[in-house]
Formats: sequence, C-alpha cells, structure tokens
Amino acid sequence: MDRKRVKALLGEYYEGRTSREEEVFLMNFFSEQNVPVEMEADKLLFLSIYESSKEAIRDEKFDEKLFAVIDESDREKKKKGIVRKLLLAATALAASVLLFMGGYLFLANRQTGDPFLVSDEYSTDDTRHAYEEARSALLLVSGVMNKGTEQLGALSKMSDATQELNMLNKFYQGAVELQAISRFDNTVSDIRQENNEN
Repeated sequence: MDRKRVKALLGEYYEGRTSREEEVFLMNFFSEQNVPVEMEADKLLFLSIYESSKEAIRDEKFDEKLFAVIDESDREKKKKGIVRKLLLAATALAASVLLFMGGYLFLANRQTGDPFLVSDEYSTDDTRHAYEEARSALLLVSGVMNKGTEQLGALSKMSDATQELNMLNKFYQGAVELQAISRFDNTVSDIRQENNEN
C-alpha cells in the first residue's frame, strides 16, 4: 500500500474531512498485520474505534425516544399531582357543603317548625347534645381539610423544583456524552505527538 496516501488520508481523518469510503480504506489498511512502525499508534486507535463502534447503539433516534419517555413520565407525574389536588379540594368542598346544609336545616327548623326536624317542643337534652356533637365533628373535619389543603402549596413548589432538576439531569447527560469526544481528542493529540516524535 502507498504510505503517502495513507498518511494524507490520516491527516484528513484527524481533521474530520474524510468520506466513509476513505475511512473504510483506512480501517482495512490498519486491519492488516504488516503496518509500518510509525503507524502503530494509528492502528491501535482505528482498531479501538472499530471495536467500540460494534458496541455503540445503532438506533439513530435513541436520544429522541429516551427524551420522549422521560417527558411522558413527567406528564404522568403532573397528572397524578393534579388529580390529588382536585380530590383534596372536592373533599374539602363536600365537608363545607355538609356543614352549611346542617346549619341551614337547623335554622329552617327554628323558623318553620318542620315536624321532621328537631324543634324546641320535641327537643330533649339528648337530642341537643347529639346536635352539638355532630356540629363539633363537622367543624373538626372542616378544619382538618383546610389544613391539608394549605400543605399543597409546598408540594407544588417541590414539584417545580424537581422539574428544574430533570432539566439539569438532561444537561449532565449531555456533558457526559461530550466527555467521550474529549477523550477521543486527547487520544488524537497523543497519537499526533507520538508521530511528531518519531
């Protein structure tokens, strides 16, 4: 094989200007047993690139699919958080409605004298006591529900913070991928330095 052609192709390869066919030519050249001594480092580089390309992910849309799965997971978490907030709000609303209905019925009984409601003429100490207990229980439920919904504000802040962390995680993954390119550049620099020393 022509050493001058191989050296010229190597120079173009390290500058990123070779075609796929030229890279295959170089790979075939370095796959041979009789490689000049000054090109041993280049041979090691090409063989390691060839081996690592076998292990690489062949799916060109892998990143897109991965980010789509991550985004879908984020959307599902948001939906669950919204459903939980709505459920707590509906429960608090139902407790409030029950409390208001109880108060309305009590006042309506006093004004109209409805025989189906407990009025003063049918009232005993037991019925008044039962009414007071039911009223205090409803007030307690209402208070607890209101406290529970106050805590949701902090939960939404945590949700926003985790979304920002997900974006940082994506940035970190990109930086890790860039490290591989940095290692490749360092290897190329080392090979050039060895070639210049020889």
